[in-house]
Amino acid sequence: IDDDDDETEWVEEEFEVLSERDFYNTEWKIGTLMDNKPRVPSSIETTWVRLTTTEDGQNKAVWGDNSKGRWVVDVPSQYFSISKETFGGWFGKKIWAGTIEDFYYLEGTVRGWSPVSPASVIGQWQAIRLGVVDGDRVTQEERGVAPWFQRVKEGDEASGKSEGGDS
Repeated sequence: IDDDDDETEWVEEEFEVLSERDFYNTEWKIGTLMDNKPRVPSSIETTWVRLTTTEDGQNKAVWGDNSKGRWVVDVPSQYFSISKETFGGWFGKKIWAGTIEDFYYLEGTVRGWSPVSPASVIGQWQAIRLGVVDGDRVTQEERGVAPWFQRVKEGDEASGKSEGGDS
């Protein structure tokens, strides 16, 4: 009997459970691609959102276009969402939501509804944490490669493509 066949190789994955506190007073650059737009880079709408917490404990979001909303982190499921209200609610509401898989990057889908349309998924988004963490500027080296770029690279390697061209 060959003992090498019975050994299982374990790969340790590092994953930290993030809490609401990890998002206090952070700022994010968000790129959104709505479903009604062509799937080209120029269709991605880029803005920022600042996540704050008021003295009475409410989580508020302030968007680059000065829209307001709320943000929520569900710690057990590692689910994150940010809402964006429209003037008086007449144009509906949008929610950017997804699972938390990285401290510096988030991604998910955009859901929206209005008084004349039902709730539905209307787009996709990706975000990168900007600014300061624990008093220090976040560097690109510390952030590392975005998960969506890692998936593309892994897919290329699996299909036999390399940086120098096809293998």
